[in-house]
Amino acid sequence: MSGLFGSLNSATSGLKTTQTALQTVSHNVSNANTEGYTRQQVKITANNPYYQAGVGYLGTGAKVSGIVRVVDEAVTEQLRNENANLNKYSQKSDALSQLESVFDELSGTGLSTDISNVFSSWTYLSSNPELTSAKTTVVQHSETLADTLNHMATQIESLQQATIKDIQTGVKDFNTKIDQLNTLNGQIAHAVSSGETPNDLYDKQDQLLFELAGVADVTVQIDDLHRASVSVDGEDILTKSGSQQLAASSSGAISVVHEDGTSKEMTLKAGTIKGNQEALAIMDEQTQSLNDFAYTFATAVNTVHGDGDETNQPIFDLGGTTEYAKNISVSKILSEKPELIHAGKDIEHPTDGDGTRAQAIAALQHTTLTYPASDLKYDSDKMSIENQQEGSSVTNRYNTIVTELGIVANQANSNAESQSDLVQLLNQRRTSVSGVSINEEVTNMIQYQSAFQANSRMISTIAEMLDTLINRTGV
Repeated sequence: MSGLFGSLNSATSGLKTTQTALQTVSHNVSNANTEGYTRQQVKITANNPYYQAGVGYLGTGAKVSGIVRVVDEAVTEQLRNENANLNKYSQKSDALSQLESVFDELSGTGLSTDISNVFSSWTYLSSNPELTSAKTTVVQHSETLADTLNHMATQIESLQQATIKDIQTGVKDFNTKIDQLNTLNGQIAHAVSSGETPNDLYDKQDQLLFELAGVADVTVQIDDLHRASVSVDGEDILTKSGSQQLAASSSGAISVVHEDGTSKEMTLKAGTIKGNQEALAIMDEQTQSLNDFAYTFATAVNTVHGDGDETNQPIFDLGGTTEYAKNISVSKILSEKPELIHAGKDIEHPTDGDGTRAQAIAALQHTTLTYPASDLKYDSDKMSIENQQEGSSVTNRYNTIVTELGIVANQANSNAESQSDLVQLLNQRRTSVSGVSINEEVTNMIQYQSAFQANSRMISTIAEMLDTLINRTGV
């Protein structure tokens, strides 16, 4: 169409495109602080021209060819994967920080202090073997040490239970998000198959995938209808055909539950669940280390006190299980009658003023032992246990336990900090591309407002010209 009516149509098309553009700007501004929102952009193209003989091709205005998300898919995927690693390191660091607080050596009231007090009390007894008060002090310090070990073991057990609960909660959260993504996939596929571009649904899909990866490392595939397929450790969790659920055992192990009811254990590499699993493994190691320590310490003291027979009036009772740290205690009879402690060499017929056995027990502080102790070689003449190769003293062994935990915890914290810097950088890159800039949107608004006003003025001008042509020229 040529002439004034052609110009009118062109101006009208310009009016419509600027209205759509302004609506998109408004949508961007409204969602400037919406988590996971991706800036949208209107694609405006020229209409097909009209050919007029003798003149050539005349323009016919503009149209909206689409509204697209401004997104860098590579950055989005990298951010999703690196955030999964961040969640792993952060979760592990937080859990290990709590575990470190169990081994509280900075306050001066930790287990190392208790160990020192026990050996000091034996040294004091060796110089004052006839004093019941000295034997009472040995019992009191031994009870304090046992109570500290009990408390530490119980605290670690509570942390283990809380960590397993966190894993189970993470699995429930993951399964819920898979169900949500499955529903969203259907909505997206329906819209795409109808020729639509559901940008806001795409954002919700990306956000769900981001949150899923934060829980467990996922591999994502997007099909032609923009449906997301999710797999974990090579197992399909969500496909266009349906979904499968994850399950967490009472020990924190993760498995996928198949439709036929069978399950397969999975190995995760990232996400909060993996962070908790790695922290849980370290908690198990610390529990075992404390159990080994308690067993060796008690067995060595009991062996020397019983002159080679650890069951002969033992100082410590280890309980009936292998949870030695949790169950260790001072034997009931000695708690009630400290005077029965053997201070001298002759157990059956003690000699007044003889504190050599007490001194021998005090010397255990410097004896190198293995943890757990095995095949202790006791010399009844010297009242001593032979140093074991590749062993360490009681004090050094406990210090090693604390130091090794500190190294692992510091490494986890360092990893979390460096990973946080990387994720922050990727977030900045994503924001620079996909984030909403209020200043930029205001600039666009003014630009489209001016275009809208110009097209409106064009329509008014053409209307006046048509009025002149029709009503005033007599044509």
